[in-house]
Amino acid sequence: MNKHSQSDEPALLEVKNISLRFDKRKQVAVDRVSFSIKAGTTLGLVGASGAGKSSVARAIMRLIKPVSGQILFNGESIFSGDPQTALDTRQRVQIVFQEPSASLSPRRTVEQTMLEPLEHFALGDKDYRADKIRRVLQTVGLEHDVLQRYPHQFSSGQQQRLAIARALVTNPDLLIADEAVSALDVSVQAQILQLIHRLQKEQGISLLFISHDLAVVRQIASEVGIMYRGQLLEYSAADIFFNQPAHPYSRSLLAFASNQAPASITDRKWHLDSGNPATGKPAACIFARNCVDKKSVCEQLEPVNSLIHHTDQDALIPHRVRCHLYDKANSHET
Repeated sequence: MNKHSQSDEPALLEVKNISLRFDKRKQVAVDRVSFSIKAGTTLGLVGASGAGKSSVARAIMRLIKPVSGQILFNGESIFSGDPQTALDTRQRVQIVFQEPSASLSPRRTVEQTMLEPLEHFALGDKDYRADKIRRVLQTVGLEHDVLQRYPHQFSSGQQQRLAIARALVTNPDLLIADEAVSALDVSVQAQILQLIHRLQKEQGISLLFISHDLAVVRQIASEVGIMYRGQLLEYSAADIFFNQPAHPYSRSLLAFASNQAPASITDRKWHLDSGNPATGKPAACIFARNCVDKKSVCEQLEPVNSLIHHTDQDALIPHRVRCHLYDKANSHET
């Protein structure tokens, strides 16, 4: 599906200015993050460990409630308090974790694992469930003769296929892949990526693909968001990001990924300091101490999101960057 063809359609998922805080820590884990995902598209959410990517995923899964902001699924708040809305959201939004061996119960057979979500959401009768399990297993490249086997009897790639099958069995509209291929070797990783791409093409599933690997994100994403210390520093169409990265952190990430980082960057120690411990918010730009392009204002004021306009008329996805280098951009967002 063309990544720009859905520009006029409403978003399937809208994350609006959410902030997350953990009670045992004073700093904010996620700070005013906003993005949207439309039907049939893939957002690649990129950042180092601790950037807040998985926390965003947990909030979408209703495992963490934001201290501020909204998360809308099909236009309705996932925290509306209505039990039926919550149940519907859990059915239609599924997640695949990084470690399939940890997310699959060693005490349950494949059949038991696949039946659990069908029974939880009361989907179909016995015959429907048996047929659904068989068809989903075939979809991910596994045959029905695996039903009585246990997770330890499969390879890591097969385990991840099982995890994907379990997520697909409820017919989700949105699949969250949280570092879903990072623990796999390169050949298995390629197989899983091909599988995800095929499923999206055939079933129109939307995807939030969380990763620290830009090479993998480039293969699968239609849009890219770059997170650093809880903030979304840049958000754009994937082709715009990989060809015209705006934020200094984004440019550094791409330089590292292509092994073209200058010595001034590769020799630098990148500290993830926590900012003001009383509020969890830095006094200025959170990237200022590591930025090779910083200006005096960067250490005095926090930047807002600037909207970058491109001459390419096909670039219909907004290109936002949180950086003082773009204070004179055509427009700003808070």
